[in-house]
Amino acid sequence: MVVDLTLGPRYQMPPKWAFYSEQVSPMPVPQMLNLDCVVQRDADVIAAEADQDLVMVSIANGLYYGVSDVAREIWESIEQPKKISNLIDDLVRTYNIDRTTCKDETLSFLEDLRTEGLLRVSGEPAS
Repeated sequence: MVVDLTLGPRYQMPPKWAFYSEQVSPMPVPQMLNLDCVVQRDADVIAAEADQDLVMVSIANGLYYGVSDVAREIWESIEQPKKISNLIDDLVRTYNIDRTTCKDETLSFLEDLRTEGLLRVSGEPAS
């Protein structure tokens, strides 16, 4: 089974849609994501359904993104803080996919989200 965890293309919003122009300083994050990190989607990202896809708009950077399928499920499941290992366990059960492949693809997708400023990360387990 091939699972697509790619973050859709990002698009610059037209200037009239820009919410504010001040520079946002990146928050300190762990060097690399690992299975013990707890992730949560950034609260400053607005998401809405568009057919089978989910379109997300970052208020902080003025860009919008599209995700679908498994990437959309990951986004929806990290509305609340979630430990990456638990997220991967859920995906392996749901999609009957090899754990190593799932781990690699999920960490890659989460890194993409983090790079774009769409993800909050902590090293502490969720309560």
